[in-house]
Amino acid sequence: MSSQDEQRGAIGGQVMRFQRVTSTMDVVWQLVEAEAPHGMTVVAQVQTAGRGRFSRRWVSGEGDCLLTSVLLHPPADAAPLLSIAGALAASDAVRALTGLACMFKWPNDVLLNGRKVCGVLTEVRADTDGNVTAVLGVGLNVNLRPEEHLDIAEGAASLASEMGIEFAVADAEQAFLAGLRERYAQCLDAPQALIGDWSARLSTIGKEVTVRRQDGAVHGIAEGVDSEGRLLVRLASGDVHALYAGEIAAT
Repeated sequence: MSSQDEQRGAIGGQVMRFQRVTSTMDVVWQLVEAEAPHGMTVVAQVQTAGRGRFSRRWVSGEGDCLLTSVLLHPPADAAPLLSIAGALAASDAVRALTGLACMFKWPNDVLLNGRKVCGVLTEVRADTDGNVTAVLGVGLNVNLRPEEHLDIAEGAASLASEMGIEFAVADAEQAFLAGLRERYAQCLDAPQALIGDWSARLSTIGKEVTVRRQDGAVHGIAEGVDSEGRLLVRLASGDVHALYAGEIAAT
């Protein structure tokens, strides 16, 4: 068996479960220091400092969400695709449990009926030899009641809110990890197919957008994505900017 085959099968092979943590990503980074293996997965019932992009807090109630992070050691050229793989795996899990299809909002939101049902965050570090360590974190709203959280009530969805029934978070976990094994394999073997699956359901494409970044804002038409998942925005001048990160402020 090749090392890549071993990597595929290892995802979710070892799972550590916690009642309460600051963040599952924090726990995984601590495990990296203890030389935890590729595929090590951490799941928590509650996060007291769960985070999204731009250090935003991830809102969840106890047992309402799948809160998980996975340790990965991808080839360097696959690292930019990990968030895409995570978003697709979450979408695969939603479809498996509900039969509903998700859309995506660049760069890392999973939408169900136009509202955010899942967020994905990837943190990547590389050593001086170019070896990559990544932690892929996912928060999937399973039984969350958005109306009970005023700061997210209008923009959030959960499996329960859309289907009118509750789901076992353990089932969501198993469906997500199964999806991630498949999507990680695509990262390694068929990256363009992975990007194609994602971009075909990317709600951002074709819209006028303002993308906020740390170095300023870019305004134009989102024309597509490139081979690394960067958003291609055509400015009024005709120039095209390839954006790896940012926040869609308007569509």
